[in-house]
Amino acid sequence: MTVINKRYLTILLSLIMMALTHNAKALIVPEDCKTSEETAFFALTAFEVESYIPSVDEDGVPYLKGAALANAEVNHYRNQYKDAPLVRMPIDRYASLTSKSPNALKNFESRLLIVDPECNELKLFFGNLIGTSELSLKNYLQMFDAAERLNHVPLSEFTQQRVRLRPKLVGQVIEILKSDLAFDIALTKQTLGSDFLKNMGVENQNDFSKGGELALLSYVKKGGRIKNTESNITAFIILPASKKGLDDTDKTVMLLSSGVVHIVSSLNTPLAKYALGQLGVPTTILRVGRLFDDSGPVCLLDEVGNWYRIINGGRTRSCNFNQVLMQSLKSDGWRSTFDKQLTPVSYQQISDIMKQNDMLKFIY
Repeated sequence: MTVINKRYLTILLSLIMMALTHNAKALIVPEDCKTSEETAFFALTAFEVESYIPSVDEDGVPYLKGAALANAEVNHYRNQYKDAPLVRMPIDRYASLTSKSPNALKNFESRLLIVDPECNELKLFFGNLIGTSELSLKNYLQMFDAAERLNHVPLSEFTQQRVRLRPKLVGQVIEILKSDLAFDIALTKQTLGSDFLKNMGVENQNDFSKGGELALLSYVKKGGRIKNTESNITAFIILPASKKGLDDTDKTVMLLSSGVVHIVSSLNTPLAKYALGQLGVPTTILRVGRLFDDSGPVCLLDEVGNWYRIINGGRTRSCNFNQVLMQSLKSDGWRSTFDKQLTPVSYQQISDIMKQNDMLKFIY
C-alpha cells in the first residue's frame, strides 16, 4: 500500500479548477440550501489516504475481478476517507466536474452529498446519483437542460427516472398557461420528445405564444399532478361561436368551478383542454352566440354569423366579446348568455358555481 503523493493532488486540483470554469450555467442551487464552500472540497481532495492496490497472484493478475474488484476498491476508499470532512456539493458543480471525467469523484463518493436546486440531498454510488428529487417545473427543466448540454448520462438518467414534480394548485397550473415567455420552447419540446409532439400535432410549431401550453404538457408528461385539496375542480373555456365582427383580442376567458375566472392571453384551446384533462381537471369548451347583461342583450349574432352590438336600440357591427362576457358573468346576464336548451349539463354546472360563490374572482 502506498500514500497518494503531492504531485497527484496538484494535478487533481488543476483539473478541478478547469472544470469549475465550465459550469452548468442554467442549473443553480440557491444560497439558502446548505452546501459546502469550495475550500471544503479541496480539503477533501488533499486528505492523505493509501491508494488501493488489489491482491494479485504470482502472475500479477488480481484475484478479484469485475464487480467484486470494483466493490473492494469502493470499500477500501470508504474506510480510508471515514475521517475526512463531509462535503455538500451543489449539483451544478457535480455536473461540471463529472461531465468530461465521469470518474472524477469516484474515490470521494462516501464523503459527498449532492444538493439539488431544492435542497434535497443525494448520494453517489459508482458515479450514479442515489435518491429522489421533488422539483418545481422550472428546476426540472433546468436539470434536463444541463444534462443535455453537458451530455451527462448519469444526470440525464437521474432526471428521467428519479425526479418527480411538485404538485400544484389549479391556479398555479393556469399561471403556467399565462407565462408563454417564461419558457424556452426548444428546451420544452426536447422534454416532450418527437413522438409525443407528432401525436399532438405540434412538432413544427415554434411560436412563442405556445410556450405556456408546451410547458404544461411537459409538466403533465413528467407526472405532474394537482394537489389533493383541489381534486374536484372543473373548468370552462368560453369562446365566441363566430369570430366575425369581433374586436381584435388574443385573450380567452376561463371559468373554474371554484368561482375563479382567469383571463388568458394567446391560449391554444385544444392543448390547454388536453393538458388540464390529463391533470384531472375536466375542461369543457363552451361556444357562445349571444351576450346579455342585466338590462338585456348586448351582443348578438346575425343570420350570417356576424357579431353586432345593440346600442340605444341600434346595431353596431362590432363586439368586445371578452369585456361583455365578463360583464355578463358579474351580473345575472349569464342566465341568458348560456344556452340552457343546447347545453343543459354545462348550464346546470355554471348555475351551481354561481350559487356557491357570492362573487366571482377575476384574475388577469
